[in-house]
Amino acid sequence: MNVIHVCSVILISGVSALLGQGDSTDLPFDESQIVDQRAYSDSSNACGPASILNLLKFSRAEYQSAYDGILGAKDKVRIRFFVDRYFRNRRSVIYKDQKRWGVHGVQSADLVTGLNEFLSENALPKLNAGYLDRQVDESAAEHLNRCHEMIAASIENGVAPIISLRSYLVREQEGEDADPAWETGRHHNLVVIDVSEKPDALGFRVVALDPWMGRKVELYLHVESNSQGFRALKGVEESGKWLNGEPFLQVLAPQVSSLQPVDLKWSERFVVVANFLIGDY
Repeated sequence: MNVIHVCSVILISGVSALLGQGDSTDLPFDESQIVDQRAYSDSSNACGPASILNLLKFSRAEYQSAYDGILGAKDKVRIRFFVDRYFRNRRSVIYKDQKRWGVHGVQSADLVTGLNEFLSENALPKLNAGYLDRQVDESAAEHLNRCHEMIAASIENGVAPIISLRSYLVREQEGEDADPAWETGRHHNLVVIDVSEKPDALGFRVVALDPWMGRKVELYLHVESNSQGFRALKGVEESGKWLNGEPFLQVLAPQVSSLQPVDLKWSERFVVVANFLIGDY
């Protein structure tokens, strides 16, 4: 499979090596270098700050230099630095009168705000960010290609983008006549290091760095193949908008255990969507 990959001093090999098809001169990808969010013992929800470190660590040289300049010899100290300086004590851009860091970690809009503040302090340009929802009058194929192009552009520009995944499930509601309804599930950030050169008929494959346990995983982003609509939230519960139809690309992510619901009944529907992207696109 032809692929696009990040060129990096730390990410030495191309994706061909990741797939076991690398040239003999390629050095192996060192999976032990992936930042593990569990290093931050204060919270189990540090996937955002850990993914920022992975973006810096596995992108082009300027970002690696910025990573090397962060105080702390270990990643647990670097995560703490990011949380304390850019999230815990700074005002949220989406939650009125609240800080960016909360019990559930950092929301996407606050995550990119803190990252861009750090980049500005290191004389690096701000990164782009936005929700990956389907636009009005955009076909499923156009939506698929646009999301692929954004991810591929960032990787081609030497920046491994952060992708936010969110899960949604249908739950039975209380009350004798209540109908089942869509509810938000879990939210998780990963860093994409490789993407297939172009989508197939339904979707495309990416290789990503999962900060939970610091592993390399594979994802498949795809359109809803059975034309079965679902609901997903653009934004946050307090101020966002629930979208209907097929508003986001769905994601097959069996290796990402942190997205799996623990008490899902056989009769309840569950989807994972590609929600938000931060990168150079």
